[in-house]
Amino acid sequence: MPEFSSCVIDTSVIIKALFSPSRKNAGVTYSRELKTHHSCIALLAALDDHGIEVILPRCGLIEIAAVSIRLSNSHNSKDICNEVENSYTLVPEDRVYETAMTIALDEGCPGFDTYFLALAELKSVPLFTDDAGMFRICQRRSIAAWLIRDLDPESLFTR
Repeated sequence: MPEFSSCVIDTSVIIKALFSPSRKNAGVTYSRELKTHHSCIALLAALDDHGIEVILPRCGLIEIAAVSIRLSNSHNSKDICNEVENSYTLVPEDRVYETAMTIALDEGCPGFDTYFLALAELKSVPLFTDDAGMFRICQRRSIAAWLIRDLDPESLFTR
C-alpha cells in the first residue's frame, strides 16, 4: 500500500486520462503523450482501486470545463465536470487562499496552479501532475509530487 490515503490530482492528469492525444497536434511527442494518456488512466484507476481520496481545488472544475469543451463539446464537458464533482473531494478556494497567495508571490506561477500547490502543501499530501513547471515548484517547496510522464502508476502500490 502507498504511504498516503489522499492526494491532489492536477487537471492535466484528468484531461489526459479522458482524451487520447491527437497525432496531428502531438507531432513528434505523440508516443510520449500516448504513454502519458495510458499512465493517467492507470493512475486514476489505481487510486480508485486502493481507496485513495482524490482532492482538487473547486476552481479545477473551471479549468476542466475550459479544456474539455475545446476537445469535445458542451454536453460532454458538463458530464465530465459532473463526474469529477461527484467522484472527488472539492475544496473551496477560500480554504487555501492565503497559502495560494503566498505561493503565487513566491513562485510567480499560473493562478490555477497555486491552488493545487497550496492544497497539497496545506494537507501534506502528494500531488500528481503532467505539468513540468508545477512539478519543479513542488520540488522547490518540498511537496511530494510525481510527474506522470515519468511514473509507472503500479509501482506506487507494490512493495
